[in-house]
This record gives sequence, C-alpha cells and structure tokens, in this order.
Amino acid sequence: MESHDFERLKAHIVPLSNSKSFETARLEWDLVGVEISEEFDQCPCGQDILEHCYIRNRLNGATTYVGNVCINRFVGIDTGNLFEGLKRIEADLSANANADLIEHAYRMGYIYHDKEYRFLKQTRLKRKLSAPQVSWKKKINRRILSKTIVRRRGAHQAR
Repeated sequence: MESHDFERLKAHIVPLSNSKSFETARLEWDLVGVEISEEFDQCPCGQDILEHCYIRNRLNGATTYVGNVCINRFVGIDTGNLFEGLKRIEADLSANANADLIEHAYRMGYIYHDKEYRFLKQTRLKRKLSAPQVSWKKKINRRILSKTIVRRRGAHQAR
C-alpha cells in the first residue's frame, strides 16, 4: 500500500468527524454519490484517482470525497463492483447493470419505484429482452448515469 497513505487519510477524515478516533469516526460516514472523472485528482490519502466516492457525515453534515480503494479498505463502505457496473452501462445503454449498481441506484433514489427495481433485478442476467424491455432498460440506465456519473475537468467539489 505504498501509494495509499493511511495517516493522511485519517488526518483528513477525523477533523471532519465528531469522533476524534478514526475507528469511530469512519462509522459516521455514508456514501452519497460517485463520479468517474476524465482527469486524475488526488484522494486525501495521496493516491491519484479517477473514481471518486462522495461521502457525508450523518452526524454533522460534513462532506468530502475519497477514492474507491480508501472507501472500501479504510472507511469500510463497500462499493463492490459499482464502478464496473457504471462503466458497463455507460459503454452500452442496453447493457445490464450489475447487482451493486442496482442496489446503489435504488438506495440513492435513481430508480423511482419498486417495479423498476424488480425489472432490473430480474433481467440483469438475461441476454435476450423484448424491444419494449430494452427501451425501458435504456431509459432507466440513462437516468442512473445522469444522476451518478458527472465527468468534469478540473477541480472537484463535494456535492
């Protein structure tokens, strides 16, 4: 882990938290958004990143972002294959979102109702869909992408 400086990450997260112990402070944070950027930025640990995980402290409202490795390994929020699912549907709107992306989009309110959620879960492993099903899937995937991926050039700001 030569490029992920755990002490730098702690020095960034703890002052934004209510707890002054990183082990407790990391439990105060929730994932509130993700972004795939076109240009490298830096995680608070010092690692160059393209995949940003925006987090909000549920106790005090503070926001920041960290890279996908730090969110999983240190903050303890599992993003699973979320970024792979985003890349898949970004490359092909008719592609199936993976389970991690479906769950994230549902939690974040990007999937508007249970019918859409069930449809995505039931069809995520299917190869052949009817034309109306493909159309619906594209509509949902387009919405997920528009609410999730924001590709920006330059400095990033927590949302």
